[in-house]
Amino acid sequence: MNVAQLVLMPLVGALIGWLTNWIAVKLIFRPYLPVNILGYKLQGVVPKRRQELAISIGEVIEKELLSADDLLGFMKSGDVLCGIEETLSQALKVRVLDRLPAFIPMSIKNAISDTIAEQMHRHLPSLIAEMTEKYGERFKEQFKIGEMVEAKVNSFPLERLEQMILSISSRELKHIEVLGGVLGFIIGLLQAGIVFVLK
Repeated sequence: MNVAQLVLMPLVGALIGWLTNWIAVKLIFRPYLPVNILGYKLQGVVPKRRQELAISIGEVIEKELLSADDLLGFMKSGDVLCGIEETLSQALKVRVLDRLPAFIPMSIKNAISDTIAEQMHRHLPSLIAEMTEKYGERFKEQFKIGEMVEAKVNSFPLERLEQMILSISSRELKHIEVLGGVLGFIIGLLQAGIVFVLK
């Protein structure tokens, strides 16, 4: 065996290792639909297990990231209550001014709308708190974030789902391809060394 063959073995090993991992990465997503190859049905991992993937993502988001309890807590927070109160007060004030008859002087209209807005400001926080307590359990029963996420993931076109996953993990997948080339090169070096020693 000559030197050119010994040098070629690691290079071929690197090419095979990189190509194998490149194909493996592509097979995560492709083919989208099952393809029959010599009696074996071939389909990408993501398309094939899309339902399980959607369920898992939904469960993780609902249990670990954002639950109905978290949303209720957010709605009860001071900033949100102030925002709701301010929005409703302003909207009510405008509506009252619009609805009062034109013959009523503007100063009286303003006094009436200000009085109503003040009452809203005084009683609205306790009313919102009462409503969240009263309807909180029903909200938790009906607002299933996990199921919503699952339905959303299942409704995505497979091309869009692939783009989303690649946008998150493209660097890691490239590392896998490169690592395949590096490992193939090392294995080729070992083979060349063994051949050289045994020669």
